[in-house]
Amino acid sequence: MMESLRNFLTGPRLFIVVAACALPFVFLGTSSLSSVFGGSLGTINGESVSELDFQVASNSTIQKFKSIYGDEFEFTDLDESFQMDQIKQELIIQKVLLSESKKLGLHGKNAEIQAKKSIIRNPLFQVDGVFNENVFEAQANANGFTKDNYINMLTDMMATEIYRNSLAVSGFTTPEEVKQIAGLLEQSADFDFIKIDNEELTNSIINTDDERLNFYNDNQVLFYSDEKRSFKYLIVTSDSYKDKVQIPDGYLEDAYKEYLSSIKANIQTRFSHIMIEKNNYTSDEEAYQQIVEIQNLISEGQSFSDLALNYSDDFVTKDIGGDLEYFDADIYPEEFANAISSLEINDTSEIVELDETFHILKITEITQPEVLPYEEMEIKLKNNLIDAEALALMSDDFGVMDSMIISGESIEIIGESLDINIKTNELVSQTSYNFLDKNEAIKSYIFSPDSELNLPSIFELNDSLVIVSLDKIESPYLKNYDEVKESVNKSLAMKKARDKQQLLISEILSAKQDGNLESFIAAYSFITSDNFIDVKRYSSLLPQDIISNIFQSTPGDTINMDSANGDSYIVDLKNFNTPNDESVAELLDQYKAFSNDKISKKLSSIINDNIFDNANINLNENVF
Repeated sequence: MMESLRNFLTGPRLFIVVAACALPFVFLGTSSLSSVFGGSLGTINGESVSELDFQVASNSTIQKFKSIYGDEFEFTDLDESFQMDQIKQELIIQKVLLSESKKLGLHGKNAEIQAKKSIIRNPLFQVDGVFNENVFEAQANANGFTKDNYINMLTDMMATEIYRNSLAVSGFTTPEEVKQIAGLLEQSADFDFIKIDNEELTNSIINTDDERLNFYNDNQVLFYSDEKRSFKYLIVTSDSYKDKVQIPDGYLEDAYKEYLSSIKANIQTRFSHIMIEKNNYTSDEEAYQQIVEIQNLISEGQSFSDLALNYSDDFVTKDIGGDLEYFDADIYPEEFANAISSLEINDTSEIVELDETFHILKITEITQPEVLPYEEMEIKLKNNLIDAEALALMSDDFGVMDSMIISGESIEIIGESLDINIKTNELVSQTSYNFLDKNEAIKSYIFSPDSELNLPSIFELNDSLVIVSLDKIESPYLKNYDEVKESVNKSLAMKKARDKQQLLISEILSAKQDGNLESFIAAYSFITSDNFIDVKRYSSLLPQDIISNIFQSTPGDTINMDSANGDSYIVDLKNFNTPNDESVAELLDQYKAFSNDKISKKLSSIINDNIFDNANINLNENVF
């Protein structure tokens, strides 16, 4: 199992943090897997594995598979034992990294601040682009979290991500190693080649009527029609419910008051600070004297940013003028809130004392959303309510329609109950299907071998409901010879061309040995020869699969292969050319990044050996 972890550090793992920030979580939802919840699941490197950890690892695993195989991939379609093994590996990865990050002191206040900042910046927790604590709390609670344990979870992940990044960027390469890599990849080749053009050869072949007819009779499976299916459908959109929505008395006035309250609550204040750490001085009095001197320099008009750069003990922010970004009461101490409560833009605070530090704060930006007048917001609030209620009414009908389908009602009966006309999509094959922009879910249902005639199914799209009922199936049939004569002729010519190419290759190789190669090539318009020098490995002069094969060969080799486009090549590799020092020097900067990445991967592999192979795993085997 651990072998599959060997290269996990070689690529970005940030999706773990992104997935954790993205509520709602995606859970597996199968009875056998959900049975693991309840109580501790064990420990990894001394770190307790909880139900929450299992949920996070499940979500991360699902997102990892979707990032590889696409959003349509269903993790739950995999064998359950394989699912559990993948989740177990993800748990090990997360807990081992967390354990190591704690040992290195990376799991501290900075990781917590970064976690809180990521929450504030997450669009899921914002209203009109501004963080809303009530939305955050509601989202967290809806998914089984309190605000605090969600922040704690994210802090753990931020700490592991800091550790992971520190590993990934470690290592260095010498200039000589970079030159070696550049010399290898900038190598060029000299070679002669003979090409048989498949398309031109195919076009030169003439088939007789008897040959075409015999080929048709011998290969009938090639000339069957596609299966075609027709279906009936009805579409219910949320727009059709908007006329049924009633605005409650006083709703718009109350909603506008809430809007004004949210505007006031969402005023954002950006601020900077200069920090003096008491531990850096022989006494608190000496530290205080230092912050007083800085305060005097500010009063004299010196640049706050310059003073932060020269004097601040906050190494994270001193190079950026002490910028702390936007104030949030959940992140910063109450003393900060009191100090900036009455400040305007460019104002600086009095000295703020905390347990271990002194600070001077400066307001750099105050952002207040534009307050729209009632007349303008009335339209927006009204439309928002109508849209939401129309969707709710449509969702109510979804339950009604679904119940009717389960009861065996036909699409006609359902359409009559909703007063919606039934439409018919005429016979289509899978290749000609174009219903609702080629909706894949509906397509899968229509062409599934398990779908039955006149048994409707319902699909819930973004703003509509679609009921589809299979109406007719036209089975594949052998097309009449006259109907497919051109296709028969083309298929036969292609078959002859492939056979002819193999024969020609043998004859070319014989002609090379006999010394009459030029006259042999001249006899065929679809055979050409040429010689190239200084061809790079990513050249477009020949198909890339041919070029790749050349650079895997040895000078003196004869390469005989077909390219992906059907052309045949016979290549005589003469020699490889190594670039001179001047050429390599011009490309050195480009290859430094390439080389560092290569070294980083090697280092990650070594770290995996030391950390993961020695991980102390004590998980409940009844669960896994």
